[in-house]
Amino acid sequence: MSSHASTIDVTELTIPTFHAALREGQTSITAVVRAYLSRITQHDKTLKSLITINPNALSEAAEKDAETGRLLQQNAENTTPAVAAAAASLPALHGVPILLKDNYTTYGLPTSGGSKALATLSSRDSNVVRTLRQNGAIIIGKANLHEFALHGTTTSSLGGQTLNPYDSTRTPGGSSGGTGAALALNLGMVGCGTDTVNSLRSPASACSIVGFRPSLGRVDTQGIVPVSETQDVAGPMGRCVGDVKVLFDVMKGDSKGSVTERRKSGIEKGVFRIGVLEEYFHLETPSSSSSSGTLDAELVAENAIVQEVTRNALSLISSAQDPSNINITLVSIPANSHNDNDWSVSHLLDNGDTQAFEFRECLNKFLQSEGVSSPHPSLESIASSGEYDRKAVTNVFALPLSDKETYSRTSPEYKSRLALIESLKTSVRNLFTKHDLDALVYPHQRHFPIKIGPTVQPARNGILAALTGRPAVCIPGGFSPVTPDAPRGVPIGLELMGREGGDEVLLDLAEFIEGILSARKVPY
Repeated sequence: MSSHASTIDVTELTIPTFHAALREGQTSITAVVRAYLSRITQHDKTLKSLITINPNALSEAAEKDAETGRLLQQNAENTTPAVAAAAASLPALHGVPILLKDNYTTYGLPTSGGSKALATLSSRDSNVVRTLRQNGAIIIGKANLHEFALHGTTTSSLGGQTLNPYDSTRTPGGSSGGTGAALALNLGMVGCGTDTVNSLRSPASACSIVGFRPSLGRVDTQGIVPVSETQDVAGPMGRCVGDVKVLFDVMKGDSKGSVTERRKSGIEKGVFRIGVLEEYFHLETPSSSSSSGTLDAELVAENAIVQEVTRNALSLISSAQDPSNINITLVSIPANSHNDNDWSVSHLLDNGDTQAFEFRECLNKFLQSEGVSSPHPSLESIASSGEYDRKAVTNVFALPLSDKETYSRTSPEYKSRLALIESLKTSVRNLFTKHDLDALVYPHQRHFPIKIGPTVQPARNGILAALTGRPAVCIPGGFSPVTPDAPRGVPIGLELMGREGGDEVLLDLAEFIEGILSARKVPY
């Protein structure tokens, strides 16, 4: 197929639509990649969502076009419809332009973790990237992230401050905010991020896209710049749940066979019971309070909007009439429904989060691993270089340097946190069993993503899934009223946390709800 073949509009382009257009000769991979590169040139100088563009993206696209041509030729030479259909099938990510968070080691491209100190070159792909390429993906670029993926405003010494495409005065969430902002503005088809506490779902909420945190261990994290072995996952991001499903199937090494056939069990159940976690709707005190001990009036007003949008979405979900007889029952879960354990976000962050205890050891092991050519062998070396954003790295970076004995895996405090995590898992399991739940639902963020300036994004609800290892997905839930800074409104994300190991069923449920809400809007 000629690289000059007519193309289709890449705005909101999905993987199935793209592949159908390839099979029908309506476009080429080269034309689509060129369209995304053009959009990057047009928009990203202001957005600052990407750190590196793959200089070989167009040549890789041309190679994939030749492969497409061979497949189509094989199809034309077959005589039976069944054989012809099989011959025309394409690898799951054939020619799909993917954006990688810049903590995935990638052969031929630098991997920085957002830090000037690294720009680490790798002689090999991380396991996930290798799998993506084997399934036909084209890495179009590496996205900005919060420095070392340590918080949620997507501020880094190398990539600067990524802006929210819906309101340039606000952050895009994080730490996978570069990927989220770029996907929202259609600078790539799908993307990959990581999540230690909130980092796949926070940008999804802030940028009106879908971010999926898989169950702990479902996707290989080898070759990804780490933060916490206990909490780190890698996962897919996209503009719709369908694309996230396709990408997840590949990332977890499960790309063979029919996606539809493998998912029947999730939808055939017919009735889904979702617990509405009321505790995660309201602002917390004192963790969300000002120094005077009172909640900021602007944040209170934003929280009221978040609650209204979320409850309107839940009303649509509960009243939806589905022709396939799939029913959703919402169950209110008051704050006192789990009095065997404290689920408050402030408590879990203060007493359960393992990042500061594991970061130094995990990062040092990565920097010294085979295939990674790093200018720094350790966290201490990076700190000595001064080539990082001191405001962005948080105490996760500083504490293990100042007190190695306490902030290690051998300390009593660390063991206490592991014990809390086990207790929390039991508490969540008991609640799901008590109410026969398929998922919990709540807004991902209790107020809007913060204005540009501070490097800490408060009031996010992702820690519950991060500590329990359960799958969680954030989908577009709606928008705030429009303002001069946000002509579309500020995105508000709806988070669903599923059963243990129930990744596929949760994605089925999210896709069904996505169809009810149809809440995503393009930025402009």
